[in-house]
Amino acid sequence: MVIGDIPPGKDDLWVLFNCRGAGKAEIRLEPDVAMPFTCLDGLISPIMNRLDLGRRKTLTVRVQAPDSVEWALRVTR
Repeated sequence: MVIGDIPPGKDDLWVLFNCRGAGKAEIRLEPDVAMPFTCLDGLISPIMNRLDLGRRKTLTVRVQAPDSVEWALRVTR
């Protein structure tokens, strides 16, 4: 699923991701970053990452996860 685009810039990005349900999920900030996660059944797994990408181009945010995984994503500067 395409979530949207992050405009060019040089700020650090914070990626906050919560998932629940058995399966693998992956957040992609295309074209440069892939973050795979394992989500667990019956447990909300909170994940927070700080990314310092330097000067960046426009990034397209995508999430790939099976239907068995519920998730929430927030990307901030």
